[in-house]
Amino acid sequence: MSVRTILVTAALGALALTARPVHAGVIEVHLKEQRFEPKTISARPGDTIVFYNDDKELHSVFLPDHESLLAEHFIDPHARYEIAIPGTADTATYSLVCTIHLNMKGTLQILAK
Repeated sequence: MSVRTILVTAALGALALTARPVHAGVIEVHLKEQRFEPKTISARPGDTIVFYNDDKELHSVFLPDHESLLAEHFIDPHARYEIAIPGTADTATYSLVCTIHLNMKGTLQILAK
């Protein structure tokens, strides 16, 4: 096997490992001043949601109605946390909360594939 064949095979393998569906996107959500921005997050299976804590205080993200999709996770100040919506996720709407700031609420809508 030639060096070129090995390199091409390795490159294609790396692409296969990092490939995402064509429609997959990245959705940014900022946590600041006890708010989710945007307040309503719309995502499709395959999308990645990145939560940015833009505050000087600790926040959490949690879907109390669907812990298997997003269990409570704490995000330090000026840190980020990301989740990928599984390809098998069903269309639904969930309440998103910060368990530290009880008035900090949002909505996560999983849209059709």
